[in-house]
Amino acid sequence: MNKPHFSIILLLLLCIGCSKIEPTKLTQEKNTSKDSISIWIAESNKPETTEEQKLVLPLKAFNLAENTNNDSLKALYFSKLSYNQNFITDNLLYRKINKNAISANIRINDSIGLANAYWDLADFYKNKIIRDSAFYYYGEALDIFETTEDKYSAGQLHLKMAVIQMQIKDYISSEANTIKAIEHFKSIKDDKRLFSSYNLLGIVLNDLKEYDKSLAYYNEALFYLKKTSNSNIDEASIINNIGVTYRNNKQYPQAIENFEKVLSTNNLYTKYPTLYAKAISNLATSKLYNQDTLNIERLLIKAIETKEQLDDTGSLASSYHSYAEYKAYARDTLNAIAKAKLAEELSIAGNSNEQLLKTWQYLAVLDKQNAAEYFTKYTALNDSLQTEERKQLNKFARIRFETDEFIAENIELESEKEVLSKQKQIWIGIAIGLFLFGLSIYIIINQRAKNQKLQFDQQQQANNQEIFNLMLMQKQKVDEVKRLEQKRISEELHDGVLGKMLGARMILTGLNKRATDEAIQEKSKALGSLQEIENEIRSISHELSHSAYQKINNFTDSIETLLNNNKNRNIKTYFHFNEDENWDRLAGDIKINVYRIIQETFQNAIKHSKCTNFEITFYRNDNNFNVIMSDDGIGYNVNKGKKGIGIRNITSRIDKLSGSFHIDSSEGKGTTISLNIPVKVDNKKTSINNNT
Repeated sequence: MNKPHFSIILLLLLCIGCSKIEPTKLTQEKNTSKDSISIWIAESNKPETTEEQKLVLPLKAFNLAENTNNDSLKALYFSKLSYNQNFITDNLLYRKINKNAISANIRINDSIGLANAYWDLADFYKNKIIRDSAFYYYGEALDIFETTEDKYSAGQLHLKMAVIQMQIKDYISSEANTIKAIEHFKSIKDDKRLFSSYNLLGIVLNDLKEYDKSLAYYNEALFYLKKTSNSNIDEASIINNIGVTYRNNKQYPQAIENFEKVLSTNNLYTKYPTLYAKAISNLATSKLYNQDTLNIERLLIKAIETKEQLDDTGSLASSYHSYAEYKAYARDTLNAIAKAKLAEELSIAGNSNEQLLKTWQYLAVLDKQNAAEYFTKYTALNDSLQTEERKQLNKFARIRFETDEFIAENIELESEKEVLSKQKQIWIGIAIGLFLFGLSIYIIINQRAKNQKLQFDQQQQANNQEIFNLMLMQKQKVDEVKRLEQKRISEELHDGVLGKMLGARMILTGLNKRATDEAIQEKSKALGSLQEIENEIRSISHELSHSAYQKINNFTDSIETLLNNNKNRNIKTYFHFNEDENWDRLAGDIKINVYRIIQETFQNAIKHSKCTNFEITFYRNDNNFNVIMSDDGIGYNVNKGKKGIGIRNITSRIDKLSGSFHIDSSEGKGTTISLNIPVKVDNKKTSINNNT
C-alpha cells in the first residue's frame, strides 16, 4: 500500500559493501602518520571517550595534516580524514577537511584521490538528505572513474545516483542509470551488486506500473542472490517486494502466497522485525482486498504492536490506514474513521506526505460531514508536492546539463592546443550542433512526459470524483432501506403491540373492581393476551438478531467439510459421532461457537503442532454436549508462557455458552482439548433429549 514498505529495504541492501577502499600506504613516514590518525579514530570510538575528547581528537588530526609540508602526504592524510566521516562530528570542520582533500589531490594530479574525495562529499550530503548536492558530487566522481576503467566504482556510483533519482520519482533516469550499473557489474561478474541492481529495477518498474517487467527483474535479483552467500533475510526482502507487486496488480492470491512465504522465514521476527511487521501488514491488506477476512484483525493488531515497539512511525500510519479499511469493510464506520484519524496523525508526525494524501482521500469518503475539508487539504498538499517534484526534476536536469557543459568546455580547451584554428572551428560547430540536437530531443521528450503525466492526473481526478459520487449514491440507498425498515418496525409496534396492550390494560382496570368467578376468568383471558404480546415482541426481536446465531443446518456435514478442505495432505483427519443423534437440533449459538473453536484449533494444529493425525469426537452425556479435539503433534507445556489469542478466543466462546474446557498437553505427546457444554436446543424443534 505504501511505497516505503519495501524501498527502505532496498536502500539498506545497497549500503552493504558499497564503500570505497581506504587510501593506501606510500612510505614509512606515511605509515607512521597514518597510524597516528588511525589511533585517534579508534580512541574516538571507545565507550570511555568523553564528548570533549571526541571534539579534540579530530582537531589534532586536522592540524597534523595541515602542518605537513609534503603535498602527497597532505593529500593522503586529508583523504583518510575525509573517508572517516563518523570521526568528525563538526559539519563545518568536515567540509574544511574535504575541501583540503580535493585541493591537495588536484595539486598532485591524483585523479583517483580526487574522485574519492568527491565520493566522500556526496556521501556526506546524502546522509544530510541534501539529494541534489549528493547527486552532483556522485556525478563528479563518476566522470573520473569512467575514464579510469574502474568498473566496480563506476557501477556503484551509477547505482547510488539511480537510488536518488528513484527517491525523487525520476523513474526513467533511475532505470537508465541502473542499467549502466548492471553493465559494469556484469563485466566484473559481481553477483552481489547485480542482485541489488535488479532489485532496484524491480521497484522502479513497479512504481511505473509495469508489473510484468517488475516481476521479471525481481526474479533476476533472486537468481543472482542465490549465487552469493546470501541470507534468508535478503531473499525474504525480495519475496516481500514481489508480493507487493502482485498486490498492486490486484493478483491477490499470488500476493498472499508470497507474504506467507516471507513470514515462514526462520527467525524473521528476531533478525529483522521491521520486515516481519511489514509482511504481516501486507498479508492482512491482501486478504482484505481478496475478501478473505479470517484473522485479518489479528494480523493488523500484531503488525501495529511490532511497529510501535520499533517506533516506525511512517509504516505504523500505513497499518492504521489498513485497519480503517478493514473496519469500513466490516461496516463499523465510527471505528474506521477513528483508525483513519490515527493514520493521519502518524503520517503528519512521520512527514509521510504520500500516506497523508491517501488518508485524507479515504477520510473524505468515510467522514461525510467533513468531506469537503479533507478534500481541500488533499488538493492543497497534492498540488504542493507536484510542484516540489517538478522543481527537483528540473534541478537534477540542470545539474547533469552543467556537468556535461563543463566536460564539453574541457574538450574544447584541449582541442585548441592540439588542432589548427580551422579544425578547431569545425569541431566546435559539430559539438554545438550535437548539443543543440540532443537538447532539443531532451526538451521534446520531457515535454511529452509532462503532457502524459498531466493527462493521467486529470483522468485520475475524474475517476476519483466518479467513485466518490457512486459511494454517495450507495450511502443514500442504504439510508433509504434503513428508513423503510424502521418505519415497518414502528408500524408493527404501534398497530399490533400497543393496541393489544391498551386493550389488556383497560380490561384489567375494570376487573380489579370485581372479585367474581367471571371476573377471574376475564383476568385469565387478559393475561393470555399479554402472553401473546410477549411472543409478538420476541418474534420482532428475533427478526433483528445477528445472523451468526441462526440455525446451522447439517452441523456434522459442516465439520466434515471444514476437515476435508484441508490443503495440507500430510495430516489425516478423523471425525467420530453418533449418527443416530440429531445434532442439528442443538441451539444455533452452540453450533456456531463450537464450529469456530474447531476451526481455530484445526488451524493451530496445521500451523504449529507438526502433527500427522487430527481427531474430533462428539458425544452426549446426560444434559451435556462434549467435544474432544486431539492431535499427535509436538505438544507444549501448558504451564509455561502466556496464553495466546487462540486460548483467549476459546475461553470467550465457552463463557458465552456457560460451559467449560480443558487442555491436556506436554512436549512430544500431542495436544487434547475437551469441551463440556450444557445442552440447549432450538425451541421450535423437539428437544434433543426426547430423541435419545
